[in-house]
Amino acid sequence: MFTENFISLTDYAVKAFESSSFDSYEISCVDRLHALTRFANSTIHQNVSDHTYRFLFKASKGKKLCTLSLTSLTKRSIDSAVSQIESMLSFIPEIPFYQGFSEDTEVIIPSIDATGNLLDEYQRADVVETAIAEAEAVDKSAKLAGAISITDLRYRVLNSNGIDISHRITYNGLIINSLTEKENKGYAKEEQYERDPSLFKPEELSRKATELSVSTCSSVDYEPGEYEVVLSPTAASTLMRFLSFGFNGLGYHESQSFVTDQIGSQMFDSKLTLQDDPLNPETLLASPIDGEGVRKKPVFLIEEGIPKSIVYNNSIASRYLNDKALSTGHQVIPFSDYIFGMVMPINLTLYPGDSSIPEMIEETKKGFFVNRLHYTNFVNRKMGAITGLTRDGILYIEDGEIVSAAKNFRFTDKLTSCLKDVPLIGKQLATGVTMNCPAIKLKSFNFTGKSKH
Repeated sequence: MFTENFISLTDYAVKAFESSSFDSYEISCVDRLHALTRFANSTIHQNVSDHTYRFLFKASKGKKLCTLSLTSLTKRSIDSAVSQIESMLSFIPEIPFYQGFSEDTEVIIPSIDATGNLLDEYQRADVVETAIAEAEAVDKSAKLAGAISITDLRYRVLNSNGIDISHRITYNGLIINSLTEKENKGYAKEEQYERDPSLFKPEELSRKATELSVSTCSSVDYEPGEYEVVLSPTAASTLMRFLSFGFNGLGYHESQSFVTDQIGSQMFDSKLTLQDDPLNPETLLASPIDGEGVRKKPVFLIEEGIPKSIVYNNSIASRYLNDKALSTGHQVIPFSDYIFGMVMPINLTLYPGDSSIPEMIEETKKGFFVNRLHYTNFVNRKMGAITGLTRDGILYIEDGEIVSAAKNFRFTDKLTSCLKDVPLIGKQLATGVTMNCPAIKLKSFNFTGKSKH
């Protein structure tokens, strides 16, 4: 799985920690290849790759814990890291609730094949050219930008308690942005992620993005207010991702979550069932272990509108449940530097319904189709209040028909309110990096401001 040099350095690190004065240690090894082909103005302009190696070292003495990340992998740098950790452990404070690193209590590791074919640079260029040709066929004034990428992630977690588990994940991603300039500028975006690149549909994505960007050139100004909304799978997944943040054990026990003291209560529409299933190979980041080597298992965050489970890593389980063994295996695996070390579900699936986007539009009396939610963030985590902007395509619907494109809005709403009444859920799942999600229709969504574009 790993190169001989990488394995050799890992073995050297283990020996260095074994011969140190530490009581215990944990080593996370990351070997990640990310390559992409970028295009702009309907022209490929960049083809790059980034091969990242990283060690994350953790070591303890008594109830003192020190962490150090290393990207320069040599025997000298490993020796230096061990010395630095020994020095820091001499003066850092104790962690009263610290209970040590993961311990493996199960014999069988679930076998999960999370790999597939990865596109080379020539195949990626062919996909881009197909998308560009389709955009030009729809409207010659449209220009495409975006990227098609591959990710090949190999990681290994081992510690002084005998854990030594490795896993590999691969997937391909395609992002298409369409810009059309007529009387005004129009924008749209479509994306697709697949383990099997033969499932890519560049013509369909390009056509949808281009048609939507053309229509938004003549967008109409509508007043803010509460409206029905049809959310595309991409927009819906943003809403679901923020919903999942409420199930983090730290926020839950510190009363900074909207589901604090609400486990078992009917908080959301009974059609909503949100599961985190890391053993499902249909999720891109399927894995039998988390970033601490803890065995991962399926959990229901929400079942038929009722919050069911809170997610933990070792530290949060030790601190609030007084038992590290109650970790649910939600220390994030190192697939991205941006969320390195976070505790969150990354194998989410919102259970599909039996509707389609055209049917949702037909059932809308007065509202909007929203293609994407952008710059979304919490206003108040405890209340579940979020805010953000619509982006890359919003259409006004009246009496079941699309009337016109609309200018963008700012939205501010509470998840506990807007997800209380979900009339329809789509039957087709779209695959994202951290969740699989269908389109959804909300009875009410609060637009609080409007844009000039």
